[in-house]
Amino acid sequence: MTQPIQAESLQRLCCDIFDAAGAPKDIASAVAESLVLTNLFGHDSHGVLRVKQYVSMINDGMIKPRERPRVKRRFGATAMVTGGYGFGQIGARCTAELAIELAQQHGISAVSLGQCTHIGRLGEYTGMIAAENLIGICFTSGTMFRGWVTPFGGRERVFGTNPMSFAVPSDDSGTLLLDFATAGAAHGKIVLARAKGTPVPTGMMLDKYGRPTTDASVLDEGAVLLPMGAHKGSGLAMMMEIIPTLLAGHRPITSPDFHFGNPTLMMALDPRAFDEDSDFRRHVGALMRRVKAAAPAEGFDEVLLPGEPETRSYRDRAKNGIPLPDAVWDDLRGVARDLGLAFAGNT
Repeated sequence: MTQPIQAESLQRLCCDIFDAAGAPKDIASAVAESLVLTNLFGHDSHGVLRVKQYVSMINDGMIKPRERPRVKRRFGATAMVTGGYGFGQIGARCTAELAIELAQQHGISAVSLGQCTHIGRLGEYTGMIAAENLIGICFTSGTMFRGWVTPFGGRERVFGTNPMSFAVPSDDSGTLLLDFATAGAAHGKIVLARAKGTPVPTGMMLDKYGRPTTDASVLDEGAVLLPMGAHKGSGLAMMMEIIPTLLAGHRPITSPDFHFGNPTLMMALDPRAFDEDSDFRRHVGALMRRVKAAAPAEGFDEVLLPGEPETRSYRDRAKNGIPLPDAVWDDLRGVARDLGLAFAGNT
């Protein structure tokens, strides 16, 4: 493990890499900001680990670094955005902003995002919505490369990791945010474990023979990821394969017209449109405090709220720096050098 790297330096390096790879300055900066923010929140699987992958996708023509999203269709409180296979973070931020705008007009909105590459951490976008005192919901189909997850009882790859996120505003307790894959572990978490040389938790993977494994190194050797919560997670994964995919104008993995991407559906709801006297934020905060006050079970020091580990990670890493595995740091240095960038170390 390298010495922790300050977020500002890491973001500057990533911005320079994307700029050198062909992205306009504002797009390069926004994508770098998104990835480093994800590391700050402790989700290293969706942070700067992805830089090498994104540059490879640019070189292969899968990410078009200069493309900007556009609104393809509007209908009342709904809309359809197309990302043009530019950076997914740019399309997703545009989609969240439009969902906010429509919800402020109509009380509720639903906006799909198609022709979209990897969008990163869903909580970034539901958090944007909740920051406007709206309820944020995001569903994503993770079929970037025809899936990693087997249905319950199976051993073949069928689904993407198909994450979802929910965020609600509260009073002084802060935003309550939930963000999780419908797989037991996101694909990026397995990639990160492989980079670190550490095992994955039991119950997350099967090898190519359908046998349980904790060895992340077999990920590309026919291994499959298991759905969270057995049959319930498998059912959720199937719904995520259907809803955001088709509403974004994509086709599911069973179709001969399948195309890689992260088709997404974002929704925003204004609580005041349903009951302007409900004092929504105060009630959310009261529930959060009640959950925190619950007596911990044996083996636990406290009850954690959704999003609480991420908030603690942010405070620590913003102050003390972001720890990167040596393999990820080596990848960043290698990409920078391949692009002809001067490299000034790890601070």
